[in-house]
Amino acid sequence: MSTLILGGGLTGLAAAWHLQQRGEAVEVWEAAESVGGWMKTLPWEGGHYETGPQGVLWQKGTAVDRLFASIELPFKSPGTGARWVGKGGRLIPVPASPPALLFSPLMPLGAKLRMMAEPFIPVRGAEPEEGLSAFITRRLGRGVATELLPAMVAGVLAAPPEILSVDAIPKLRQWEATGSLVNGIRRSGVSHMVVPEGGMGQLPIRLRARLAKVRTGLRAERMESLPDGRWRVSGGGETREADRVVLALPAFEAALLLGPVAPQSAEALAAIPYTSVDLWHSRHAPLPALKDSFGFLIHPPEGRGYLGSLVPSWMDPQSTPAGFMQLRSFIGGAFGKPADLDAWEGIFARLKHWIPTLSDAAAVRHERAERAIPRPELGHRARVQATLGGLPVGVDWLSNARFGPGVRDIVEGLETWS
Repeated sequence: MSTLILGGGLTGLAAAWHLQQRGEAVEVWEAAESVGGWMKTLPWEGGHYETGPQGVLWQKGTAVDRLFASIELPFKSPGTGARWVGKGGRLIPVPASPPALLFSPLMPLGAKLRMMAEPFIPVRGAEPEEGLSAFITRRLGRGVATELLPAMVAGVLAAPPEILSVDAIPKLRQWEATGSLVNGIRRSGVSHMVVPEGGMGQLPIRLRARLAKVRTGLRAERMESLPDGRWRVSGGGETREADRVVLALPAFEAALLLGPVAPQSAEALAAIPYTSVDLWHSRHAPLPALKDSFGFLIHPPEGRGYLGSLVPSWMDPQSTPAGFMQLRSFIGGAFGKPADLDAWEGIFARLKHWIPTLSDAAAVRHERAERAIPRPELGHRARVQATLGGLPVGVDWLSNARFGPGVRDIVEGLETWS
């Protein structure tokens, strides 16, 4: 069987890898001049910075482990770094283990006691679809849903949990299906944050190097079905015929191609919203408090558009020249971006509010990630089901909007799909 995959981000490349491993003939078209989509590691004065994910959750024997081993991608783990939530005007440590939350000032006593009852809460069926906040309230209590969840979700999806579906974080339903979240987490084991040597951008680069045919700078413009059940795709003066076409594209791009051949799927895909964020990368004199730190997230009511900052120089020391600490700050998302966060001066003022001892930046970079994050709002499950149900034979759609936002979600989803 021959397959043409449209989209050379992580999803398209990993899908091509799985199919090629099964002996299928696969070709990938990528509209940009380089592969990876938002997952790129770009050079920056003696180091580098990430435009997409900073790392990936890894555990031995999992889909991520199998993929990294199969493409011989070396990686390293920085360890267990300190994490904080900005709340009440100060940074509060996030305990490394759930039991330690009982002694944390992040939540009132009543919320902690209710959280302890989670293993005894009955399991609810997957249908009908549940909102993310409603799910957490049902299992862990309103205190967790209002005091802890908003910052955690803002740091991943840049959106408030009240508007999201529980499908925005697929692991939650998987864990509950084992009897409780506690039981699910215990069974799944501990995952570690790891970073490939050379940065996350090495993952798509390594995948491309092992694929037989990847074309960049080639955007698909039209799809049409052929009488023999095959498909023809045209774009950039090129035409290809294949037994199967896989759209490994954001929902809004896939919708444009599917409109003439699968209107139901196109309509459902066009209804999936996406979120844009601003990324500010900055280098400062090192701070002992952040030496072994993953970073901090800000409770959204207090963040006012500032979502938090990671510390890439801890996760990936190669990213930063010796003698500097590198931060990566997230702005806007579905929370909006006030005028004071349009320029570095406003970003730095927010950073200084939470880290008063932070020095002036020695270097700064700004990136705008336009429509980079799918926003699985309540009703997302129905939109995905309508998309897949309306696809003609020989056409499929793959995306983080289908599998989940994290690299681990995508890799696990693709392994099952393949």
